[in-house]
Amino acid sequence: MQSSYSNKKLQLFYDGDCPLCKAEMEFLERRDKNNYIGFVDVRLPHALEPLKGVSCEVALNAIHARTDTGEILMGIDAFCIAYQLTGLNLLAWILSRKSLRPILNYGYRVFARNRHSISRIWAFIFLKNNAKSKK
Repeated sequence: MQSSYSNKKLQLFYDGDCPLCKAEMEFLERRDKNNYIGFVDVRLPHALEPLKGVSCEVALNAIHARTDTGEILMGIDAFCIAYQLTGLNLLAWILSRKSLRPILNYGYRVFARNRHSISRIWAFIFLKNNAKSKK
């Protein structure tokens, strides 16, 4: 993966049934002032057509992205480019460090495999803390 992405269009394919995934896409969409990124829920009909040959099952195992040149990226590579395009340059730089890739890729795989459980736990903690702050 390049350390600097020079093209300006990206499609992100994410799990729309995952609350944390959806929240991350909404966060990126708010930061995407130049409309560089298209956000695609992989569970929608025909959503995966641009990812020629990628099944829904495979797409649900890791976030996918398609650049405007047709390159397919997965996992940390997809996030790195999305963060660059939305001005999160420090985060993109950190994700692009080769020395950190083994731990980042491992962490992402663990998260992706357990994202629905993590979402439920996160929601419980957030809602519990939110309720306390309103008292």
